[in-house]
Amino acid sequence: MAKETTRKPPNMTLGKAVICIVALVVVLFLGFAVFALDTKVVFLLAIAVIGILLGIYGFSMKQMMDWFVEGCKGSIEIILILLSVGAVIGSWIISGVVPTIIYYGLTFLTPSAFMITGFLLCCIVSFCVGSSYSTLATLGVAFMGIGAGLGINPGLTGGMVLSGAMFGDKMSPFSDTTNLAPAVSGTTLFKHINSMLYTTVPAFAITAILYIILGARVDTSGAELALADEMMASITANFTINPILLIIPVLTIVLAVLKLPPVIAMLAGSFGAVILGFILQSGHSDPIAILNSLGVGYFNESGVPEIDRLLNRGGMISMMDVIAWTLQCLGMGEMLKQSGVINAFLSRLLAGVKKPRGLVLGTLGFSLVTACLTASQYLAIILPGMMMKDKYTEMKVSKRVLSRTLEDGGTMFSFLIPWDTAGIYTSSVLGIATLTYAPYAFLLILCPIIATIYACTGLFIFKDEGEDDETPVPATAAAE
Repeated sequence: MAKETTRKPPNMTLGKAVICIVALVVVLFLGFAVFALDTKVVFLLAIAVIGILLGIYGFSMKQMMDWFVEGCKGSIEIILILLSVGAVIGSWIISGVVPTIIYYGLTFLTPSAFMITGFLLCCIVSFCVGSSYSTLATLGVAFMGIGAGLGINPGLTGGMVLSGAMFGDKMSPFSDTTNLAPAVSGTTLFKHINSMLYTTVPAFAITAILYIILGARVDTSGAELALADEMMASITANFTINPILLIIPVLTIVLAVLKLPPVIAMLAGSFGAVILGFILQSGHSDPIAILNSLGVGYFNESGVPEIDRLLNRGGMISMMDVIAWTLQCLGMGEMLKQSGVINAFLSRLLAGVKKPRGLVLGTLGFSLVTACLTASQYLAIILPGMMMKDKYTEMKVSKRVLSRTLEDGGTMFSFLIPWDTAGIYTSSVLGIATLTYAPYAFLLILCPIIATIYACTGLFIFKDEGEDDETPVPATAAAE
C-alpha cells in the first residue's frame, strides 16, 4: 500500500512577500488616486492580484478560499454593529433627535463666539451622525460661507470645521473608522473608544482653547448669520423640535457606560427614537416611514441643500457598502497572514523594535507611509493593523493601544495629505487647498503628537494582561 504523502507548504521568502506588498500598494494607489474607482472594486482587484501571486508561489485555490472565509468569520460582530449604526442614524434623524441637536446648536451660534461654537457644533453633529464627510459637506459648507461673511481667514474656518468633523469620525460609535480600527486590531468597540479618550480629550481641550483665543481676535461686528437662520427655519418646518428627544442619545450613552453590548445599546436607542418619533413627529412623518427608517433611512427635499445633504441618509441599507469592503479587507488580510506574507515582510521591518515605544512609534509611521502611498484613509488603518497586530501580542501590549494608534495616525493623517482621497474630498467641499486648512486643523495635528508623547514616556501604554486590564506599561519599560 502506497504511503500517503502530504504537500509541503510553499516557502514564503522576503522577496516574495515584498512583491505581494508592492503589488498591493500599486493596485490600491492606481485604483484610489489615479482612476478613482469604487472602493469595493479596488479591493476586489487587490484580492485578485494577491490570489494570482499566491497561486504562482504554489498555494492552492482551496487554501486561499479557506483563509478568506476564516477572515470573514471574524467580521460577524462588526457587521452586526454596522447594521445597528445604520438603524440608529435613520431613526435618530426621522424622529427629530439629530435635527433637535443641530437646531439648538445653531441657536447658540453668535458672531463673537463663531470659532468655538462652530467647533463644538461640528463635534456634536459629527458624533451623532458618525460621519466627517457629511458634516463637512453640510455644516462645513455653511460655516465656510458664514466665516467668509465675517471676514475670517478661510484656512482658519476650514481647520475649525475639519477638527470638529473629525472628532465624531474618531470617537463616534456610529463612525465606520471607529468600528474598523478595533475590528482590524482585535479589540472591542467600546474598549477602543475608551482608549481613544486618552489622546482625544487632551487634544480636544487644547484645540478648543486655541479656537477661543483665535476667535476673540476676529472682528465680527455687524455680521449676519443668514445661512444659519435659513437652516433653522428648514428644520422647524420639517421636524418638531423638543428637548425630550435629547433623552435618546443620553440613554444610549448610559447603556454604553453600563457595558452593554454595543449592538444592544444602539438598538435600544433606535427603538426609543422610533417610539418618540411616533409621538412627536406625527405631523411630519407617518408611522410606517418612521419604522422603515431603521432599514432605509430618511429622505426628504426641504429646499435647503445644506440640510438635505446632512439629513438624507441612514438605515441598515446605507451600511452595505462598508460591510462589503470590510469583508473584503479582513478576508484579504487573512490570506496575507496565513500565507506568511505579513510575517516575512515584518520580520525584517520590525527586527529593531524591542520595546513598546518603538512599537507605537512604528505604527504611527507605518500609518503615515501607508496613507501617502495608497491615498486611502481606510488602508492607513487596515494594513498597519493587520501587519502589527501579532507584534503587539508578542510584546504584551493591549490591542486597545494598537486601535487607538491607528486612529491617531491613519484616520488623522489622511485628511492632511493633499493627494489622499480624504484630503481631496475636504479640499473640494470646503473650496480651499489642503495646505491652507491643514495648519489650523489643530485636533488632527495634536492627536499624533500626544500619541508620540505617550509612546516615549510610557503613559497609557496598556499591558495585555486580561479582558478588563488597563495597567499601563511602566515608562521605563517603554523606553527603547
